[in-house]
Amino acid sequence: MVASSFLAITMLRKLGAFCLGVTSLLLSLLLATPPPASADVILHAFDWSYATVAERAPDIAAAGYGAVLVTPPLKSPITRRCRWYQRYQPQDFRVISNCDGDKESFVAMIDALTEVGVLTYADVVVNQMANERNASTTFPGASALAEYGADLDYWEQQRLYGDLDEGLFSPQDFHAPNCIRNYGNRLEVIKGRICGGGNDPGLPDLRDTVPDDNWVLNQRRQYVRALYELGVRGFRLDAAKHMPNGAIRYFIPDDIAKRTQIFAEIITTGGVGDNEYNLFLEPYLRELPVEFDAYDFPLLNAIKQAFSLGQPLSDIAQPYETGNALESQRAVTVVTTHDIPYNDGFRYLIMDPTDEDLAYAYIMGRDGGTPMVFDDGTTAEPPFGQIDNGRWQGVWTCDRILRMIRFHNQMQGTSMEVLHADQCSLLWRRGEEGIVAINKCGEPHTITVDTQFKFKWHHPYQDVLSDDSSMEISGPEHTFQVPGRSAQMWIAAEP
Repeated sequence: MVASSFLAITMLRKLGAFCLGVTSLLLSLLLATPPPASADVILHAFDWSYATVAERAPDIAAAGYGAVLVTPPLKSPITRRCRWYQRYQPQDFRVISNCDGDKESFVAMIDALTEVGVLTYADVVVNQMANERNASTTFPGASALAEYGADLDYWEQQRLYGDLDEGLFSPQDFHAPNCIRNYGNRLEVIKGRICGGGNDPGLPDLRDTVPDDNWVLNQRRQYVRALYELGVRGFRLDAAKHMPNGAIRYFIPDDIAKRTQIFAEIITTGGVGDNEYNLFLEPYLRELPVEFDAYDFPLLNAIKQAFSLGQPLSDIAQPYETGNALESQRAVTVVTTHDIPYNDGFRYLIMDPTDEDLAYAYIMGRDGGTPMVFDDGTTAEPPFGQIDNGRWQGVWTCDRILRMIRFHNQMQGTSMEVLHADQCSLLWRRGEEGIVAINKCGEPHTITVDTQFKFKWHHPYQDVLSDDSSMEISGPEHTFQVPGRSAQMWIAAEP
């Protein structure tokens, strides 16, 4: 197992932008150690097949991940090229059949992850249906129903719920076919279609805004429950800003909300005071119970700004206090998501590779939120397949990411105190056990801090990001030397 895992990881890490390679010693230690109970880092296995996730389950657990977010488990178009965005164009909620697998491989994946103590999270795409058959609003369509009928045994194996002899949605289940033109109009965003350029008719938008007309919501509710009963323990709500909060509250049953991690994709350009935050994210957080989390896009925007030329890194020393981060217990923290490189409108959030590495150290080292690591499994050719020369492929198993996850998992439950913040650098402690230092600038930085009642004196600390010799703190103050464009994550050695 160790030999085969090492070969797979070695091949993958060569594609990462800031992967440095997994040392055989570190890998053997990871593979020999079960995932700690505190592991909660989410691996976004973007466009990985269910079979690939299952195959890598032992290595995912050994790396310290607590959950894996996988391809939307529904029926979506299967074509020769299998472009990534097809996964976000549902044809039927009642069966799983897409380019990354079917219900049988989905269940096998859940079983493989469960066996090694890792949770399965599903990407839930229920706002819209596929743009196909001349902008049809009948789903799954006559040909799909005929296909079901022609191979009853197979499709029964892929069925989640419902009667496959009947259709699921018809024209009365959709809003009028109007593209969203003004994303500053909340009602238009909820009732309109997500469209591309030119004459694109857009994705048919499901009608979920009429009181007491719950056919659409009941289908969503049955879908979520069916996934939960298979073993799914987390749900990413795709395009959440395009659905009323009351609709989201309805189709996520209370018992499931309390036993899983629910988090919404609501992209904003900032935190408190930002127009998109005020229109979409703030109402979601205010109107829904605390069990409903969200991607921390306010923090992501703040990180991007703080690492920009001329902006002080100190801006993210206390991001919650400045309105630039969500509450810790409701935040899924990210450095990049699949929408950022794959959608032109969000590519402004792409960071320099070194800044991205330092940003991962930031979200893994701080106390707050559930970190997510984005790994791109797309293998199709550009412009609709793998992007930026595979920059995000193999990130999940990069040496530095594994070391950061180790720090994060070990520091769970310890307090955080920022001890230094300036234009170039941040330094904080995690109780007496951990220390994080980040220097975004090109020159080495010297940071001197008060150590009284803050650290263990005359006790070795080891920087998990390097193989340097250990450090000891021996007096009421200590000076850290942080090289340019680098991070340090120190852990107190076991007694």
